[in-house]
Amino acid sequence: MLKIITLVETIVKKIRELLELCTSEEDITFDEIEAKVWEVILEIGRLMIEGIIRLRGTGFTGKVIKTPSGELAEYRGDIQTGVWTLMGKVTVKRAYYHIGKGKGGYIPLDESLSLPPERYSYAVQEAMSLFAIEDSFFESAKKLKRLFPIAVSGSTVRRITQKHGEDITQKEAAEVKAIFSHKQPVPQPEIKSVKRGYAGMDGVMVSTVKGYKEMKIAVTYDTPKAKDALANNLHYMALFACPEQFGEHLWVMLKRQGIYDADESIWTCDGAKWEWKLKQYHDPKGKEIVDFIHAGEYLTEVASVIRGPGTEQASKCARCMRLNLRRGGGVRILKALRKLSKVYSATELTSAITYFQNNQSRMDYPACEALGYHITSSPVESACRHVVGDRLKRSGMRWTDEGAQYVTSLRLKWKNGKWEDYWKRYHSCMAA
Repeated sequence: MLKIITLVETIVKKIRELLELCTSEEDITFDEIEAKVWEVILEIGRLMIEGIIRLRGTGFTGKVIKTPSGELAEYRGDIQTGVWTLMGKVTVKRAYYHIGKGKGGYIPLDESLSLPPERYSYAVQEAMSLFAIEDSFFESAKKLKRLFPIAVSGSTVRRITQKHGEDITQKEAAEVKAIFSHKQPVPQPEIKSVKRGYAGMDGVMVSTVKGYKEMKIAVTYDTPKAKDALANNLHYMALFACPEQFGEHLWVMLKRQGIYDADESIWTCDGAKWEWKLKQYHDPKGKEIVDFIHAGEYLTEVASVIRGPGTEQASKCARCMRLNLRRGGGVRILKALRKLSKVYSATELTSAITYFQNNQSRMDYPACEALGYHITSSPVESACRHVVGDRLKRSGMRWTDEGAQYVTSLRLKWKNGKWEDYWKRYHSCMAA
């Protein structure tokens, strides 16, 4: 009780000193008051953390104890360690027990407090990670130091961030493997009774130490069955993986987001063969729509060839062809392209004919729009930038495959609204 009273008296003294200082200076500004209050709050926070831990004791329970693994350990004295918190560095005194030669030691207080082995509190680790999924590790360290009294290097931010990303990546891979080997039940939909579910895939090239490598991206969302309905429950996935492995993760995502069990599913992709192959394998009954914007790009290239690059005639021709595509669908445009091929000979025209020929059944845009379907893959195209590109594709960046994946896996927790869930589960696992 005496220790508690002493701690309270120390805190009250700090608050009184602050109030006396702020009220005695008549010309003190709001910003100065805020800065002084924040400084005292941090100091009081450190005092409280250290004081509460001291009240818990050092973990000493006897000269010789039995460890959780059943081995005998001998008390060798108290040792101190510093732990970085959002309020600065605090000192913790712990009883150290020696197990035996070559077997190391045991510190009971570390276990009872669930003390982070990295000596950065979980709140600090979360703050590091939150900065690092948006900015470089070096800049994240600078921002962390600017906002909190924490001395940390860019390499430490990278190590902590990638550790959590690795944890997420490995757990998700293990879950998917367990589901497909029937060792774990199929996940139940988190979103029930989806009326109209959408899915899209694409790939984005990331610069790695071994050269450019494609990170595959998938996006799901749902809408009501209404024209011009907005996307709900956008969910993202990004993975360095072969199509087969990516497909397994995709199927779990479809199931969990309610797309697999939706009244109807619609796939909007740019036309890459691996995308339609995965779609056909995992959702053969789903509606297929080629991204209208991507199809229009082929027509723009054709117009540039036959009317001259960068000319007003080429722009008008491209607009006219895109309008005809939207009103008449792929079959009408394919006929027009074949007629043009009798007059013009160009690689761009040949490529467009092949593209429209392979995808004409997926280009019935008039019918799709009449039913209220989305005819572009804008969500997945956008995800290539804001999920992956904004963090991984900055000037001069070159990643290891693992580093890029780990940062992306952690970034996805934020993008998918699962950030808090992850940290709660991580804390509970570490405390167990």
